Amino acid sequence: MARWSALLLYFWLAWPGAAHAQASAGEIVAKRATLAEPDQQYSLFLPGGYGADKRWPVLIILDARGRGEQILRLATDGARARGWIVISSYQSQSDVDENITLRALQALLRETGQRYAYDPKRIYLAGFSGTAKTLWTQVDPLRNVIAGMIGCGGGRPPELGALRRAPPAFFGIAGTQDFNYQEMHDLDQDLARIGATRRLDVFDGPHSWPEAAVFTEAIAWLDLMAMRQGRMPRDEAWIDEQFAARQAASDRAQGLQRWRQLEQLARDFDGLRETHALRASADALASQPSVRGALEEASRLRADERRSSARLEDWIQRIGSRDMGGRRNAPPDVPTALRELRIASLQELSRDANPAVADSAQRRLAYIKAATGSYIPARYEAAEPEVARALLQIALAIDPGLPAVHWRLARVLARLGEADAAFEELQAARRLGYVNLEDMKSDRAWAALRSDPRWPAALAPIAERR
Repeated sequence: MARWSALLLYFWLAWPGAAHAQASAGEIVAKRATLAEPDQQYSLFLPGGYGADKRWPVLIILDARGRGEQILRLATDGARARGWIVISSYQSQSDVDENITLRALQALLRETGQRYAYDPKRIYLAGFSGTAKTLWTQVDPLRNVIAGMIGCGGGRPPELGALRRAPPAFFGIAGTQDFNYQEMHDLDQDLARIGATRRLDVFDGPHSWPEAAVFTEAIAWLDLMAMRQGRMPRDEAWIDEQFAARQAASDRAQGLQRWRQLEQLARDFDGLRETHALRASADALASQPSVRGALEEASRLRADERRSSARLEDWIQRIGSRDMGGRRNAPPDVPTALRELRIASLQELSRDANPAVADSAQRRLAYIKAATGSYIPARYEAAEPEVARALLQIALAIDPGLPAVHWRLARVLARLGEADAAFEELQAARRLGYVNLEDMKSDRAWAALRSDPRWPAALAPIAERR
């Protein structure tokens, strides 16, 4: 499924089919099943004035947790302003079999062709974290289908090799404290190397989707690129408005931020408006000591983050190693692990008065928490739950306010037969607002707790909340 036939997709998408739309324009449809595959569902927004008399751009969102309507709502302001259809999957997933997300994408592309009056020159895809990475596997198979992508918090997988030709227009997004922040900057540099149409917006925040305003900006930017590329007619008055607003924003910025905005402004409006003065201003600003110093600081922090990542990878290799007799090393000791990973030092740096230093430390801490609280324990949970328990305890020692980690630790403790501790962790997860009722009902990891008299009480408040 990962390498679809472009010809097959062409026949799915070649003839817009608006006859089955049957939804109120300007309103959100919370959940709808696809015509061809009822087990594939999505949330839908049709713009005001939607009808079969014209062709409409489409944005397909593939969230990392299949939060269809929740994530669709982030895009509706921009879609309403620019007249876009938005379709957001309930089945897309990150950190699982990639084919799950690919099947969701396949189903929604087919649904677009069968059900909506879409513009075949203007189909766009958006993904977050692992689903953003998955989109890059489809750039070549769907090169003649998609006009652009929005990728948040997840870069292009290195196993795909070096980019050799420009992909569709790409709007990248990263939070200042996102553990994939540097990955997104690396991708932006790689796209610059091959002359791709690209933009990278950074918001203040962690590994997450941004607020709706960034989605609005992304949709407007993709419209601007469509006008520049001839995919839609130019709206000269709107281009003037965008140009003036972006210039005003760059005038309010300072130092490195102003330089980056001027560089982006000149790239975005090249061929649409006169940009020589913008490039001259950006070049002059780049020579100023404050900007050079900020760029040097960013380079130093990037190097620090790479060293921290390498240290974590070495540590992970050690905990997974065996002695000459094939025996597993003892599970990691929490105080020793915190010391070896330099957690106290990073926590101190995360409070630094310099925001760039503080954000860099937050990114390193976030990466360690993600590794010890999710990605690495998943390798050990079933076969070696003692190791998974130690890893999860390390994550909670760094940050006890991680609800999903408390829940995962409860699963592991249930496997180990430690019922009292497992129920304590379930309560902690519930207090912090995280539950997975379906897993608790179906997964064998919880088997040891299901005969416990406390089990119904553990489920009851979760069921009520849902």
